[in-house]
Formats: sequence, C-alpha cells, structure tokens
Amino acid sequence: MLLGRDSEMAAVERALADARLGRSAALVIRGEAGIGKTSLLRFAVEGAVEMRVLAARGVQFEADVPFSGLDELLRPTLSLLERLPATHATALRSSLGLGERVETDRLLVGAATLGLISGYAEQAPVLVVVDDAQWLDRASAEALAFAARRLLADPVAVLITVRDGEDSTLIDAGLPELRLSPLDHAAAAALLERAAADTVDPHVAGAILDTAGGNPLALVELAAEAAKLAYAAAGSPLPVATTVERAYLRRAVGLPEGARRALLLMAAAGSADLAAIHRAGDVLGLQAPDVHAAEATTGLVVERGGRLEFVHPLARAAVYHAAPPADRREAHRALAAVATDPDDADRRAWHLAAAATGRDAAAATALEAAGQRARERAAHASAAAAFEEAARLSEPGEARMARLLAAAENAWMAGNGGQAIKLLEAARRLDPGGGLRLDIDDLAGHIALRQGAVREGFRMQVATAQAVQRTDRLKAVRILVDAALATYGAGYPAEILPATEQALELLRPDDPADVAACVHVAYGALAILAGRGSEGPRHLRASVDLFRSISVASWDPLLFACAGTAGNFLREAETGRELLSQALSGAREYAPAAALPTVLFMIGRDAATTERWAEARGYYEEGARLARDTTQFIWLACILTGLAWLDALEGRDEECRSHAAEGRALSERYGMSLHTAWSLTALAELELGLGRPEAAIVHLVGCQALLAEMQVLDPDLAPAPLLVDAYLRVGRVDDARTEARDYQQLAEAKGQPFALARAARVRGLLAVDDEFEAEFEAALRHHDGTPDTFERARTQLCYGERLRRARRRVQARRQLRAALAAFDRLGARPWAARALTELIASGESARVRDDNSRHSLTPQELQVALALAEGRTTREAAAKLYLSPKTIEYHLRNVYDKLEIRSREELASMLRAPG
Repeated sequence: MLLGRDSEMAAVERALADARLGRSAALVIRGEAGIGKTSLLRFAVEGAVEMRVLAARGVQFEADVPFSGLDELLRPTLSLLERLPATHATALRSSLGLGERVETDRLLVGAATLGLISGYAEQAPVLVVVDDAQWLDRASAEALAFAARRLLADPVAVLITVRDGEDSTLIDAGLPELRLSPLDHAAAAALLERAAADTVDPHVAGAILDTAGGNPLALVELAAEAAKLAYAAAGSPLPVATTVERAYLRRAVGLPEGARRALLLMAAAGSADLAAIHRAGDVLGLQAPDVHAAEATTGLVVERGGRLEFVHPLARAAVYHAAPPADRREAHRALAAVATDPDDADRRAWHLAAAATGRDAAAATALEAAGQRARERAAHASAAAAFEEAARLSEPGEARMARLLAAAENAWMAGNGGQAIKLLEAARRLDPGGGLRLDIDDLAGHIALRQGAVREGFRMQVATAQAVQRTDRLKAVRILVDAALATYGAGYPAEILPATEQALELLRPDDPADVAACVHVAYGALAILAGRGSEGPRHLRASVDLFRSISVASWDPLLFACAGTAGNFLREAETGRELLSQALSGAREYAPAAALPTVLFMIGRDAATTERWAEARGYYEEGARLARDTTQFIWLACILTGLAWLDALEGRDEECRSHAAEGRALSERYGMSLHTAWSLTALAELELGLGRPEAAIVHLVGCQALLAEMQVLDPDLAPAPLLVDAYLRVGRVDDARTEARDYQQLAEAKGQPFALARAARVRGLLAVDDEFEAEFEAALRHHDGTPDTFERARTQLCYGERLRRARRRVQARRQLRAALAAFDRLGARPWAARALTELIASGESARVRDDNSRHSLTPQELQVALALAEGRTTREAAAKLYLSPKTIEYHLRNVYDKLEIRSREELASMLRAPG
C-alpha cells in the first residue's frame, strides 16, 4: 500500500477498470525525482490481474539510440507483425532492425505501434507502462504518443511517467495528466517510521521530514541514514535530489577500487546485459568478484532479467558524476570495445563519443553511420543528434560541414526548425564553397518558406536555383517550382511569377514529363493569381496531358501537390478532375504521410465545390489532424480556412468563427496572407447566410483591400460577386455597379466558366426587368462547365428572387425549387431557409428536409463512414485512417445509430447519393 496516495491509486485503478471494460485509458504521471512515480507504476502492474503487460523504461544514455525504448516495449507483440498492413510491418521491422533497412515514414511506425498494441489486446486487456519517459528516445516517444492518442475502444491502459522539468514528446501529446505532489506531513511521518530500521529520534525525524519535503524516495533513503543524523542541524533543507544523491554515494564509500570501477562501469552503461558488463570489466582488468561486490554490497544495482539496473536514476547519476572525467571516459571506452554485435552499433558509437577527449575521427565516423541508420528508420531526432555530435568530433573541413548539414536536415524532418537553422548557421560559418554551400542555402530557404519568413525564403531559394542551374539545371527547375508553390499563399504573385518564368525558360523539350508538368502547374497557378487572363489555364491544361503520361507510382510529394493544384485551379467540370483522385489514392499508397495534408486539402477543396460536402469535411478533418502531427502549420492554416468556409455555408456559426480565427492566426504568423483573405471570405459568407449584409460587407471590404495590397487578380478569389449582393441588400446600388464593372473585366480576361458564371449572375442582379433573364440564363450555361453545385444554386436563388419581384411567379418557382433542392441536399441550411422563404412568398408551400443526421456525425465518425463506404474492410479503413480496428468498429456503431441504418451497403448508398 502506498502511503498518502489514495486519490492517485484510485485514478490508476479507474484506468485499469476502463481497459477491462473495453475502453482505452491513458495517464501521464508527472512529478519531481523520487516523488513516487515508479512506485505508482508498480502498484498498477501488481493490480493488472488477468491483463497483459507491456513495459519499457527510458535510459538516459540511450536517449539518442533510436527505437531502443520501442523495441523493449513491443518485444512481446512481435509475433503479430504479419497481421499488420504490409507497409506498416515493413516500416516497423526496419525501425526495430528486424528486417531490411528501408527509408520509412515516422507516422507509419506510429501506426504499426498502434496496430501491434491493439492486436495484443485482442486476447486480454493490456497495460502499457513506460517509466522515465523523459529519457525515452525521441523516435520511440513519437510512436507511442501517436498510438496513445488514437486508442479509444481498445482494452488498453497506458501509464507513462515523466520527471518534472524534463521535456518529452509524450507531454505534448495532449494525454490526461496526473501530477504527484509531495506527501502531506502525516503520510511522510508514517513512511519514515515504516522505512527506518529503529525508532528515530524526534529531533532527527523532524530534520529528515523538513529536508525531504514530502519526497518519498528522500524519506526512504534518509531513514537509512537516521543514525548518522543524530546531530543534524535545523535550518533550510538541502535540495532533495542533492540530499538523496549524497545518501546514495554514502553507500559506495569504502568500496574496494575494483568494485568502485565496476560500479562506474554500470553507471556508464545505464541498463546493460550482465554478460556485457563482465566483458567490459575484463577490458579494464577487473575481476568477477569486483562486479559482484558492486552489485551486492551497495544495494544501488539490481539484476532484472539478466540486466543490471540502478534502483533509481538519481543513484546512477550520483555514481557517474562523482567519478573523475578520465575514469568515465575509460569506462565508455571499455563498453565500446565489447559492443561488437551489429545490433549494438549505435550504442558503440555513443560510447566512443563519450570516451573522446577531443577530435576523434573513429568516433565521428561511427556516429555518422549511426545517424544514417537512424535517418533510414525515420528516427530523425536521433539522427540529428548523431550527426551533430559527429560534426563536433570532426576536424574543421568538408566532413564537418557535411555532418552539420545532415544534422540540420534531420532536425528539420523531426519538426525542430529552430535547431536546424542553428546547425545551418554553424555550417555556413565554416565558409563552405561549391555544392555544399548551395545545399545549405537550399535547406535554409526551404525552412524559411515553411516557418514564417516566406518571402525571404522565396528569395533565398531563387538565389540558390540561379547558382545551381550552372551545374544541375533540373535541380534548379525543381527548386524554383517548389519555392513558387510554397509561396503563392503569401500573395504578391507578381513577385513570385518571374521564378516560374525562369523555370519555363530552363525547361527543354526532351526533359522528363514530371519536371515539365510541375513547371506548367507552377506557372499556370501564379499566372492565374496575377491576372494574366487565359495564359494560366492554358499551362494548367498542358500539365494535365503530361500527368497522364506519368505512372502514379513514380510521383513524389511535389508531383502530388502539383496534381492537386492543377485540378483545383482549373475549376472545370471535366479537365483535370481525374488528377485529384489520382493524387489522393497515389499519396495514400506511395507518398510519405507528410505529403498527405497538402493532397487532403486539395481533394477537400474540390469536394466542397461539388455535392460531396460530407467528404470535404472528412478530408479536411483528416488533413488537419495529419498537419498537426507533422507540424505543417502552413497547410493547417489552409485546411482550417477551408473548413471555416464550409462551416459558413452550413450555418455552423461557432465552428466557423473558431476555424477562421485559428486559420487566420496561423496565416498571419507564417506570412500566408492569401489564407487570411480566405478566412475573411468565410466570415462574410456566414454573415450573408445569417441575413446580416452589413456585417458581411465589413469582412468583404477587408478581404478586397488585402487582395488589392497583394496584387492578387484572380476573379475566383475576388469578393466582388458577394459584395454586389450585400450592397444591393442595404441599398448601395452605385457601389454595387462599381464592383460589378471591375469584376467583369477580370472574369472576361480569365475566360473560365466559374468566373464567367459569377460575372453573369452579377449582371443579372443589376439588370433592368426586361434584361435580367438573359443574364441569368447565360450564368446557368456557364455553370454547366463547372462542378460547383452551391454556386449554381446561388445563381438560381438570385434568379428566382428577381423573377418573383417581377411577378413572374411560375418561372420563379422553378428556379427557387431547384435552388432549395440543391441547398437542402448540400446541407446549406441558411441558404435553404432563404430559398424556402422566397418559394413560400411566390405562393408555393414547401419545407426543408428535416435531416440533421449528417450534422450530428463527429469528424472522426464521418471519416470512418467515408472510408468504409469506399468498400474498405475494417482493417483497411483502420490502416488508412491510422486508427485501430476496434476504434473503427466503435465509430461505425455510432454512425449506424445516428443514420438509422444497419449495413455497410446502406451506408455506401447513403453517402454516394447526391448531397
């Protein structure tokens, strides 16, 4: 029984009970060193009757050995690897060193971790315990955090301990926390009495209680020293860690020299195989009795399953840091000498580094190899640490620069842009020339493009491309294309367009189709934003033909982004439509998970311009989740503003404002002004739908001013058609005519059906009674060339309103009925209500379909429904959405209840129906 921990034990017991009932539970237990975190885990393990236990412990020295913690945790589950999707199993085998090394994706490793834990829980509930997670290697922590966040309906309890003041990916995972406070006086006194061998003098007991400050480990360790503290002075207590460390060190006082060196050897190893300690002892000239004495005499080390571990991390730290630096290096050198197994290559590299006294070519080479292995296993944080340490141990020169660059690349891929920038600055200070300098500048610009200094990053990339083109023309082309597409969200297309023109000039007729396709997309998209008439669409159509000649299996992330961009910017009913579905299916099959947010935004945006609004929301929500997982905040801003627009049309007031606010904050933080304009458009659409044109005008005027400042001249982004409607509703006819005239010029110059349809609708709104019909009919003909159901319905609503005011009620009803049906199918409730009001005013009784089921589905339920409606099995849907099969089944039951259906056939039929 743990003293003074009743509420904490109850929380642990609730987690175990939830797991036994088939509900997942997770707790991150936080507190200072010695506060009782490990004891609480032991309590959980003892209480996990009839549960299967997976356990791992972070070891400080192994914090940079990739997947060492995950290997320990998942070892009992590895027989289930064959049941995982092939890509997941391959990724995990590679990461754990169980199969061929392949360059993999860290999200796939997380998904495989989830799959193994979920599969292990099919036979009995599972308890996952991870102690000292602050020292768990980053790759393992990321995989475990990924899995823990997605456990919902699996019989799994996850308990993780993290020391206060230490960093861990698991702290940032958003899991529930349980904080351990110091014991109260009564519990502390009771623990002291229990731990002391004899009755403690009250004066000494008071001193110990004051010094320990309610820390259980300090109380236990100082209780053993009570007899020596008979004359302890009252006063300010020492810090607990210092006191406890001194107590641990006192146990080692008087050890023979051989036993002392053996104890240091164990401290340098952290957690080591007993046989390895003996072999390293042989290197140092130690005898077997020395190792035995260090273990048995001090009580600082215990053997568990053939491995030696310190009773507490503070004990290890006390022994290690009390030793002279030369002795520590000697211990690490011995450990490196016996780490001859290929599986121990990473540990050997770090021991060599710890043994080095200055520049050390052998240690640097070993660490470089360790970094490369970590990179191939998607353990990018570990790779960055290894390459950085290798650089520190290298002589100044090209090798050090290359290692700093590799460290920066991996730090960036691990999501640590700040560290990457510092490493690049260190490399640049070495004044590299030639290709290395260009690679450094290329990465620096790439990071700047995606971390806020977007326009500065663009200029850096252009300069790099100009330098590269002399030696690698195609690389220069790709840099220019990537820079242009990454920057267009910042606005100012006139500044970006010359880079795409340069890429076009560098392009040759016999260049690969994938390179040419990307160039045409980049130029076409920027030309559209810059208002270059039909020039942009012409290049986009050229890219569509090129994409058809390229196997999707050979596409890379840039090609996936370009395919989605081409389909979205054309906004035509037919041309380029297949690129969107190809991009999504191909990205799921062949691209790293980090490429998915871009494609999911594109496919979501496309679905939002058709009748597939439910799919759009599902894609947006999935994209937002993955963008957060991969720290792609620029694409998160894109997705959030897309969601805000969809929220607005569906009348989701609170969600719209929340998504628009977060999207705008991210847009402003990262310099993506175009997304800020989208957020303003979303808010304006919300106000228009709610019948508040004055409020809408404020947002639309702000959007228009921002677009004008950025010199964005794409009529599809211009708010003029909405402004005309709003101005007319508040009686500002002259302002409406001015907006219509300016918009007409933009639409005619572009010549695309979407812009021409909106321009004709605007003319219809302003035309006199004997001319408006022809304008609206022209608008509907243009709508035939676009997939946008909502915009067509908006035109029909405006047309019907004009007809009703002209007392042509029969014709008005035809348009209003069509508009109402479309809005109703889409779920555009405010607009359906407006159409209904007009239809009733025309003399026809009607009603809006009372169907809120699609609005009651949670985003996760919607994603599951869409995945299963596409014909996937439960396990296939789980793999696609990075969830467990049990969680898929849980959500499916909710979907069935909410939609009042009972089969997947009914689900597919419902979700594939129009609207």
